[in-house]
Amino acid sequence: MKNNPLVSVIIPVYNVEKYLRQCLDSILAQTYKNLEIIIIDDGSTDSSAKIIDEYKAKDNRIVAVSQKNQGLSAARNAGIKKAHGDYIMFVDSDDWIAPDMVNYLRPGCADISICSHYESSEGKNVSFNKTFKKKTMNPKMTLTAMLKEHGFMVSAWGKLYKKDLFKNFQFPVGKLHEDLGATYKLIMAAKKIVFLPEPKYYYRQREDSIIHEFDERKFDIVELTDEMCDNILASFPELKNVTDERRMRARFSLLRQIPNNHPRKRELVSFLKKNKKFITKNPEASSADKIGLLLATTSTPLFKFAYKLFK
Repeated sequence: MKNNPLVSVIIPVYNVEKYLRQCLDSILAQTYKNLEIIIIDDGSTDSSAKIIDEYKAKDNRIVAVSQKNQGLSAARNAGIKKAHGDYIMFVDSDDWIAPDMVNYLRPGCADISICSHYESSEGKNVSFNKTFKKKTMNPKMTLTAMLKEHGFMVSAWGKLYKKDLFKNFQFPVGKLHEDLGATYKLIMAAKKIVFLPEPKYYYRQREDSIIHEFDERKFDIVELTDEMCDNILASFPELKNVTDERRMRARFSLLRQIPNNHPRKRELVSFLKKNKKFITKNPEASSADKIGLLLATTSTPLFKFAYKLFK
């Protein structure tokens, strides 16, 4: 591998005029200079396109692509096709990164390098990683940590990937929570994975984000989580306890948001009741998980109230 490999940074953009400059400034400020910066404008209707043109004019490392609105996955897939780098990194356009993030992830040291992140809300940045230390891991160790959210999450961002991993790979188009259907596949295709504990990515938690709204596509979290867990179990059946706990948390996430009179609420509660014994006796399930399970299967309004009280 080259001493100074080219890193392609892919930024999907859709109507983020309020945040885009902070995102792009943080990428242009990287201490690692050998970058290809690929910005995919996914049919923005605000001033995002003008901002992209402004930045393209002042930095020749920027490649700008415009397409009809097709969603985050399609924009990322378009960026992957354009990438010439030895490594690929994703940054969401409402987030930003520390100036030394690329250097910190040490291009050339592994198939995938992972750092932790800050959760940013109302001007406060809280580190996601509390205890997870620097580690060199194989796919099984990495999947276990990802499923349990030890130090990092399933998100595509916060990671540096060897481009070779993207052969015959695409993000699932038309889905919410698309990372659930993608990141684990890249991990399973890798050989050497390194986790570096310092948070270098700033994940903005927006109240106006689609993540905070409810529509029918929210059920993608259950479909993609089950698909992910099934595929992981096919290679690592010993991870059943971890995947069972993850399936439960996917239902919890949806129950917290779903209206109490929604016709599909019953199927979520039914799953939890059916698999109750597998959770209550699961060593990977925390005490909070077990209390949550009890509340979710007896009173959904009480479950929601308890979550808001203790989150």
